[in-house]
Amino acid sequence: MRIALICPRDFTAYLCCKWIIKILQKKGHEIYILSTISNDNFYYKELIKLNIKFINLKMNRHINLIEDLRYFFSLIFILKSNNIDSIFSFCTKPNIYSPLAAKIANIRNINISIWGRGTVFLNSKSLKFKFLKIILLLLYKLSFTLANKIWFTNKHDLDYFISKNMLDKNKKVVLTPNYIDTAEYDPKLIKETTKSNLLNELEIKYGDIVIILVGRMIFSKGINVFYEASLIVKNLYPKIKFVLVGAEEENNPDSVPKKYLNNLQKQSHFKFLGFRKDIKELYSISNIATLPSYYPEGGYPRAITEPMSMGLAVIAANTKNCSGSIDENINGLLVEPRNSNDLANKIILLIENPELRKKMGRKARESVIRNFDEKFIIKKVIDSLYSYKK
Repeated sequence: MRIALICPRDFTAYLCCKWIIKILQKKGHEIYILSTISNDNFYYKELIKLNIKFINLKMNRHINLIEDLRYFFSLIFILKSNNIDSIFSFCTKPNIYSPLAAKIANIRNINISIWGRGTVFLNSKSLKFKFLKIILLLLYKLSFTLANKIWFTNKHDLDYFISKNMLDKNKKVVLTPNYIDTAEYDPKLIKETTKSNLLNELEIKYGDIVIILVGRMIFSKGINVFYEASLIVKNLYPKIKFVLVGAEEENNPDSVPKKYLNNLQKQSHFKFLGFRKDIKELYSISNIATLPSYYPEGGYPRAITEPMSMGLAVIAANTKNCSGSIDENINGLLVEPRNSNDLANKIILLIENPELRKKMGRKARESVIRNFDEKFIIKKVIDSLYSYKK
């Protein structure tokens, strides 16, 4: 069977779909990736090594009627011309356009995945957000109707759509937690020379406490909360560095302005690194990872499960969208959303208790291996979606 995995970007396909590709190939299927290639081709080249066929499909992550129509008709053409037998879509825009495109292309096996609901589903008074939410819900209802299987990685998202009378908890639904490749995100794999070189590059002294946040540059990820907490903590502990990592967002009403990010750089205790590929290495030189997010993350955000797998103590927002992997005071801590004082206090607690920090880090890695290992979760999903061989 020819299966098309439809993703927003090549790095989404590489970071989140490697085991999906491997298990489907083991079942005898031919894999196509339909996605946008990043500027430096790095993730595209890594995907090609997995013996897949890659089709560059340009997609604007934000609402643009002309570009969205172009994306939709390109999908139909690609699916038809490559005789695709099944699709499996990931993230919002592929999820709302791919099922209808597949139906028009006479594809019978249609699968989608819900990893979170996105910015439009924030509690906002904006009329634009409210209008877009109505449109998205209508498109999602159509997609749910057309799909053979719908994979949710968060019970709360499933309950939300059920409450909107958009689907039943029926045989269409596959429910799992999100997942992480614990073999790849293993602190033992990072060499000491790599750590030393990275510390030198970032001008961080050996022995400094490093607190990291990885996420897109939108305020709902808790960016301003992280920064405000850093100002409180640095007054008490001068040998501390706050590291913010993630791509800047354009054309998003929740974007962190470039001026704000530039001002962060003026603080000696704070570093904004932008988009980086060496996330595992950055975690390896960090002591604490945080995500004070009120974004609809999907319950098990990678910005928490990745550092947990790397053996870090983590601090997450106490929301149903962010705290799914946290057993409070065992493998991490929870903070009230939008509360920089609470975040600062929890960071200080871990700074002042290094043994607690290390113990939480050990428990964090143990828990992700036990509960969120990618190989086992993906096998369950693929067995449900594609229960037969070619």
